[in-house]
This record gives sequence, C-alpha cells and structure tokens, in this order.
Amino acid sequence: MQSSGRQAETPGRGPRVLVVGGGIAGLGAAQRLCCHPAFPHLRVLEATARAGGRIRSERSFGGVVEVGAHWIHGPSQGNPIFQLAAKYGLLGEKALSEENQLIETGGHVGLPSVSYASSGGSVSLELVAEMARLFYSLIDQTREFLHAAETPAPSVGEYLKKEIRQHMAGWTEEEETKRLKLAILNNLFNVECCVSGTHSMDLVALAPFGEYTVLPGLDCTFPGGYQGLTDRIMASLPKDVMVFNKPVKTIHWNGSFEEASAPGETFPVLVECEDGSCFPAHHVVVTVPLGFLKERLDTFFEPPLPTEKAEAIRKIGFGTNNKIFLEFEEPFWQPDCQHIQVVWRDTSPLEDAAPKLQDAWFKKLIGFWVLPSFGRASQVLCGFIAGLESEFMETLSDEDVLLSLTQVLRRVTGLKKMQSSLKLVDCIIEVHDARIPLSGRNPLFQETLGLKPHLLVLNKMDLADLKEQQKIIQHLEGEGLKNVIFTNCVKDENIKQIVPMVTELVRSSYRYHRGENLEYCIMVIGVPNVGKSSLINSLRRQHLRKGKATRVGGEPGITRAVMSRIQVCERPLMFLLDTPGVLAPRIQSVETGLKLALCGTVLDHLVGEETLADYLLYTLNRRQLLGYVQHYGLGEACDGIASVLKRVAVKLRKTQKVKVLTGTGDVNVIQPNYPAAARDFLQAFRSGVLGPVMLDQDLLQGPPAAEP
Repeated sequence: MQSSGRQAETPGRGPRVLVVGGGIAGLGAAQRLCCHPAFPHLRVLEATARAGGRIRSERSFGGVVEVGAHWIHGPSQGNPIFQLAAKYGLLGEKALSEENQLIETGGHVGLPSVSYASSGGSVSLELVAEMARLFYSLIDQTREFLHAAETPAPSVGEYLKKEIRQHMAGWTEEEETKRLKLAILNNLFNVECCVSGTHSMDLVALAPFGEYTVLPGLDCTFPGGYQGLTDRIMASLPKDVMVFNKPVKTIHWNGSFEEASAPGETFPVLVECEDGSCFPAHHVVVTVPLGFLKERLDTFFEPPLPTEKAEAIRKIGFGTNNKIFLEFEEPFWQPDCQHIQVVWRDTSPLEDAAPKLQDAWFKKLIGFWVLPSFGRASQVLCGFIAGLESEFMETLSDEDVLLSLTQVLRRVTGLKKMQSSLKLVDCIIEVHDARIPLSGRNPLFQETLGLKPHLLVLNKMDLADLKEQQKIIQHLEGEGLKNVIFTNCVKDENIKQIVPMVTELVRSSYRYHRGENLEYCIMVIGVPNVGKSSLINSLRRQHLRKGKATRVGGEPGITRAVMSRIQVCERPLMFLLDTPGVLAPRIQSVETGLKLALCGTVLDHLVGEETLADYLLYTLNRRQLLGYVQHYGLGEACDGIASVLKRVAVKLRKTQKVKVLTGTGDVNVIQPNYPAAARDFLQAFRSGVLGPVMLDQDLLQGPPAAEP
C-alpha cells in the first residue's frame, strides 16, 4: 500500500517497508524482501507474542500436536510450501519420495479405515466407497463450469443435490439402504465443508469453484511440527525485523507524514498501533486474516479503501474450522486404523430442516484422525468440524464438548463392541434406576442384544417408592421383560438372588459358544450412572469376599474401559463384562430427559441445576411428597422454586457478595447463592434424605403395554 502520487525516497537509504501480520504470508513476504538489496529497511508488525499465525505446533500428549494447519496438500514440486519444507529438511522420507509426489488424489479426502453408524453398528466400507465415488465424481464435474457462460445451478451444493436426486432414481435397494446412502453422502458434504471452510456448500458459488488448482501428491505432515517451517523462515530474517505485540489500529495512507528522526523526508503511509506507537513507511504489505479485515474494515484504513476493494472483502466467503483433540488411556480402534468416520443415519443432504445447534452440533463432525502415539501409552484422536456448528461448539466449555463427544463415541462403538462380544456371552444383565423403571432405558439394547437371556436389575431400590412394585413388574412383563430383580447395592439387598437366577436362565437356554466349558460369562449393560459398577462390586463382596474391582463414582461415564472381564463368583465360576453407559440416540421426551438427569444419568450443568431443581420441586409437590419442607425447615410447601432456593440458601448460609452499581457508587449486597442451593436440593433427593420417590408414577397409571 502506498500513495497514488510517488514521494521521494532519501537517496542511498532505500524505501521503508512494513509488513503487517506475522503469519506464513507475512513471513514469506518479509523473507523475499530481505533477499532483495533494494529493501534494506524492513519491519514485520505482529499483534501477538509469536509468529506463524494459524500455523501452530504444540508439545502435548507426549509429542507434537498441530493446533492449526495440519497437512501439506498436494506435496509436489509445484507447491511452494513443499519446496520450502524439503529445502529445510522438515519432511520424512516417504513424503519426499518421487512415488508420493506423483500420486493423483484429485484433492479428495481419503476413505476412512472404519465407519460407524450412529445407531451403534458399523457401515460397510464398500458402501462408503461407492458413495464416495459418486460424490467425488460430481465434485470433479463442478470444475467443468469454470469458464461456462451459464451454470446449471448457482452453487456447488445445489448442483450436487440436483445430481444426487437424479442418481437416486436408479437406486433399487430397500428404503433402509437408501437412507444409509444419503447419510453417507451427508457426511461427505460435511467433509467438503471442512475442505472449503464453509457452513454449507450452498454458499459456495459453482462458476468459480474450478479455480482451485489441485496438485499431485499424497497429503503429508511434518514429523517435527508444521511450525518448524515458520520458525526456519523467521530464523532467516535479520534479528531486528520482527516486532511482536504490536497490534495495528489504523493504516493511514495516501498522505504525507513526517518523522522527527528523518527531517525533510515525508512518507505516504503511517501505521498506527493500539499502544499509540506509529511507524511511517513508503510501502505497507497487509497480510492480516480475512476475518480480521471483515471485522475491522470500517476503521482499519484511513481513508477507507476504494468501494470495489471494500466490497470484494465483504463478499469473499469466510467460514470456521475447528479441531478437537481427545486423549484415551487405551485405544478402542485397531492398530492400523488411521481415520474413523461417523455416519448419522437420520441425516440427508437433501433435507433442509436443521435441528437446534445445541441438540445436534456434533453431527457436523466429519470424523476423527488417529494421531501418532509418540511412544506413549496415551492415544489421541483429532476431530474436525466446520460451519455454524463449529462456532456453536466454541461457546461450550471443554467439559460440555468432552461429554457430548464421549457419548457419541460410546453410542457408535459401545454397542458394536457389545455385539462383537456376544458370542462369548451367556446372559445379559441390564441395570437401570428403580426410580424410573419404565422410562429412560436404551431401546437399542433390546434391538441389538435381544437374542441372549436377559435379566433386568432395578438398582437403588432404597431411593424408590415401591408401594406399587407389583404394577411395575406387570408393566415390564407387558414389554416382554419377565426376569426382574430390585436391588440396593449399597447394602447388598437382593444381590444373592442374581447368581441363581442367571444360572437358571443360562441353563434353560441354548449356549452358543460352549461345549463342556462350565464358566459363565455375563455382560452388564445400562445407561450411565445407574450402578453397573456398584453391582459388580456388590456381587464380589457377596460371593468372593473381595473388595472393589471397578471404580464407582457419582458422575455418569466413570467406567472407561469398554470391556473389562471381572470375576464375581467362584461356584459357579462366573465372569462379568463391564461396559460403559450408553444413552439412547434420542430421548423420547423432555420429561424423560429430566427424569434421567434427576437420577444423575446426564451431567447437571447440561440441563441446568436450577431447571432440575424446579422439576424436582414440581414432582415432589405433585406427589404430595413434602419431606423437603421438614428437611429444610420451610414451614409449608411452596410451588415457586426461586422462593424455595432462597430459603434453602439462607438456612444453609449459602450466600455470596455481589457488587451493585447505584447512584452513589458500588455497593456490596449479600444475595442467596441459588446454584449452590439447587445443588444441595438435588443432592438431598439423590441421597434419599427427602424420602423415596417414584418418578414414573404417571406411567404406572396407564394400562401395561401389550407384550410384543
């Protein structure tokens, strides 16, 4: 950037040049200019304390992790990044091989090593490959419209969907397979959104899509980290070139500026920084990110840029890509697995209706790539997500993201692991909370594992109001569940009934995997935090006189291993396979979700502690269970949760100081700590202090379901 009228440079000194932005573009420009003798006065102004911009490698998980840029796409001689990386010796032998450089990928992402369906089964890789061939053939066709006078659709997305509808007319499979094909295609749409950095391919214009040049070469990574490239470029610059922590406020151009240290010399550009410092220059190279330009366009240049340039910046598409790193103590994937795909069966690129982001943001996730293990026991997956879902994810806490993705992985792999182990299993014990005996169970358990003898253990009976126990049993029998035991694992109540009942169930069934083998293998399943691990420990206490074999906690999802084989009895010799809790893909109603959350199956903060407390108060008052009145000394029942929590907070001295702005200044005011009071209220319910409760009382009023 310089003035329209050329201003004289001091003879013998050369022009002053500023580069704004120390990312890869700014560093590349600075390196090129430093090599030219005509530009001896160069500075790079970087807003942060480090160079490299979105190229950022960090030491984590025992090795190098790419927080920013990940691959060199098209690593061959026509790629300047590849040339620099090769020059600096930053690539491995395979990436440098001629064979690798000649591979034609078409710019398409490779096929996954394994594909999981959201329902818990695996997806045929042959079907995935078939849909990938269709999708990428259509992507290749879009490049043919680069110089066309007219295009068959305005956007890439609309063109792809139009072509897919035509191909669907020739599909002859069953409806379920057709839906699965569309779900796979939807995942490929999401992949292309990540590649193009957009929320939807409907936002990507069809006509210029072919401008992107695809280079040969199989995508490769930097063994020592991508940042090694920017570090080497920066090291090649003179020491005084980089100026860090200098965010630029405004670039004043097309002017005539003076500097006290250079009397008589004028500069057409003045770069003003946020800290008040100014840098006059003859030329300025602006390399800031497009997102920054869009956000600061009205104030970053003075005078404003010409209309056509400003409009170009506003119209250029700009999206959000994010990475998610998940660390595991043990891998659930095979040793040769590189890429895990997740296919959501209820999605289709042909459907425009979008669910609420908070309910389905994770469905935009294209899958996970397995990172090198770095010789450590820990294993790391890297997930990719783009678009509005990616931006919504940024508003969530790390704990919320972790919980959602852990549930996704358990859902898609847990049932598959259970299925793969069924041939070793004689009987299935499903554990559920006795306070919700008729709601919240995962229906996929019955669909997926229903061939084996099945015992339903309703645990935490000490916390449930079982006055209508017989009616509960009748309802469950109507659903085909004829073997039910109520237990209290804390006091080992009814635990001794389990082994004899399991033994009888197995003996009266056909034992698929056994000849004369006399040991029993039992799989324990259930939604999170219903007491599966507590049941195993209780059985060991009763039959082996041994202590804990599995860790027990008050949060859902404490069981980490997918399949832990644990002995619980000597005579008969019996082993249990402990499994992590798996929630249903869809919770049938809001009220069912609230019941599950009250029982601790879902983390409180995902629903809201005060929301849960409100539902609990509503339930207790509706059932005339007024133990909370006596417990907290309230005097009488109350329907308003705010009033109850206020009195609870005051009684328990759970208060907090809050600054309130008044006309005379800030005043400290003591207010009730409503979240703390809500937590205490919920804990009192879960510990049984408020008395036993049957949350499914409303379901018991109706007739038992007919046996299927």
